[in-house]
Amino acid sequence: MKVLVISPHPDDETLCCAGTIMNFVERGDKVKVVIVTDGRYGSYSKELYGTDELVKIRKEETIRALEILGVKDYEFLNFEDSKVVQKSKEVEESLSKIINEYKPDIVFAPSPCDLHPDHSEIGKIIMKLFPNAYFYLIWGGEEVKFDIKDKKEKKIKALEEYKSQKEILKELPLEKFTGDYEVFYRVNKTTFP
Repeated sequence: MKVLVISPHPDDETLCCAGTIMNFVERGDKVKVVIVTDGRYGSYSKELYGTDELVKIRKEETIRALEILGVKDYEFLNFEDSKVVQKSKEVEESLSKIINEYKPDIVFAPSPCDLHPDHSEIGKIIMKLFPNAYFYLIWGGEEVKFDIKDKKEKKIKALEEYKSQKEILKELPLEKFTGDYEVFYRVNKTTFP
């Protein structure tokens, strides 16, 4: 099996997919990681922010991290960090070429609903190129859980009333919706450079 992991910035692949990557590597599957941007704005250090020095550091960090995960096949596309929306056509062309040449069975990519514009734009591109991808979310807002333990039984009973949806509901991971908590995401007003 061939697995392709799309990472908007150096570190997203490890942050969201490290365990999954290691599982595929340990099974003997082929895993390729593509880092789309150069990560030049990923530092709070005034001395490093926006510099070629930071690009070099982040590339070296990525190579070391991927080595730990067992990934030998990786590619840096080197688009400027925070400019994916402006370079959307070129990013799409690059990712399309990789997908067409590599022919992955599985693709992991950032969610088109992610709050970071680089992430969401790449997610939208992957939706077009490989709609059955698995999407991860990094900048999705604050997760809030509401305890419904004492309401769970009634909730399940109410769900059972949707008999017309029985076949569709079978395809959902109902345990996610009938557990002890209901989970919601609050969008925060984080801004990006």
